[in-house]
Amino acid sequence: MGEEATKTIQTRLHVASGKRSWLHDARLASREIFNDTIRLTQQGYTRTEIQEAVDRDDFLRNNKCAVVGKALQTWDSYQSLLDWWHEQHDPDGGKPTPPSTDTSGAYPLVMAHTEGYRLTVDDDTNRVQVRISPKPYKKVKGNLRGEQDAMDKLRDAITSDGVDVGQAELLYRDGVYYLHVTVTREFDVPDPDNSDTLVGMDINERTVALTALDRETMRTKGTLVLDYGRVKQERQRYHTITKRCQEHGKTSIHRKLGDKEERFTEWVLHRLSRAVVEFADQFSNPVIVFEEMSGIREEIKYGSYMNRRLHKLPFHTFETFVSYKATWREIPTDTVDSYYNSKTCSCCGERGYRQGRRFRCPNDECDVMQDHADRNASVNIAWREKAKLDGNESDYRTHKTQPQVRLVRLSGSGRVSRPTSSRSLAEQGVLAHS
Repeated sequence: MGEEATKTIQTRLHVASGKRSWLHDARLASREIFNDTIRLTQQGYTRTEIQEAVDRDDFLRNNKCAVVGKALQTWDSYQSLLDWWHEQHDPDGGKPTPPSTDTSGAYPLVMAHTEGYRLTVDDDTNRVQVRISPKPYKKVKGNLRGEQDAMDKLRDAITSDGVDVGQAELLYRDGVYYLHVTVTREFDVPDPDNSDTLVGMDINERTVALTALDRETMRTKGTLVLDYGRVKQERQRYHTITKRCQEHGKTSIHRKLGDKEERFTEWVLHRLSRAVVEFADQFSNPVIVFEEMSGIREEIKYGSYMNRRLHKLPFHTFETFVSYKATWREIPTDTVDSYYNSKTCSCCGERGYRQGRRFRCPNDECDVMQDHADRNASVNIAWREKAKLDGNESDYRTHKTQPQVRLVRLSGSGRVSRPTSSRSLAEQGVLAHS
């Protein structure tokens, strides 16, 4: 079945002609339009009224509409977060703040393809040429540079009828201009029922555990645990700083810190989702299986501290990143029930318990005494997917051995494999009865 997926390709802009100051002026004008849009939205103006109010002669009209649209998306995201905060029974001091209307400095220049900017491929050099219209009747021309794989995707999008080039954002960082271009295409994603490999994925506040099972034999093809505990640490640090800033009325610092936290979290989630899809893509005809998380926020009530830790984790955002990256590689995704996945033995189905990262099975006749708790949950997710696809009532079958858990921790430079600790039983995989 055909599914559309959008990908953002990040490139560096090399300016060949035109003034770089035009780009800077356009980004400053974008900031003013963004601030005015948020202010007018708070006053109840409609989108049409806002576009008329922020119109200006020194800014391209199509670019203005794109910046207004991005500002309204930011406002909608704030409203969604505010609605969630109001629904909490015991909200803490971290009430969401509206987007600022007095921030100075530049803002990304948002442009529509063929209107605010245009991309072409030079037949002689194979370079991607770009023409940007930062101001009416003013053109900045140059070429784009980036990683080979990204540039190949961009060339394919420009020359292919089946790929649409969408909006782009012009950014400036450390003396270099960047152009982030979105491309959309349709993929023929197979149905999950045609999959040969079931990749169960368990997500919690510190790790993402993946286990790939062969659908026919249900033997384990591979297992991987991704540790992103740094996100939890950074969120707690930002929460502490933000709360103190609010107590002292330093709202501007609070907004700045909030932006940093959001950018850092998104950076980690993109790398996590890429690692998940790469893990699944190495197996034949995989399907990535999530737990059904809808309604879980309403069911978990542990008090204000634990609720903030668990409820603010970006589970849905992470699943969205994984889904669209999987679609880009034509890998289907599916969901199964989440009840007791972490407390059920993946070998015999007995209800057990976990101690930290270890899962213990109380069944003396089971071939498994203990396992890595997150891996055990991911195996259960894969088993439930098999039961769902095959229509079986029983979704358990004895596994006597599982491969050793490989733990990968994300660092500032990407993924770093960490050797399995010999001191921790939780990271030694299944321990069978002697």
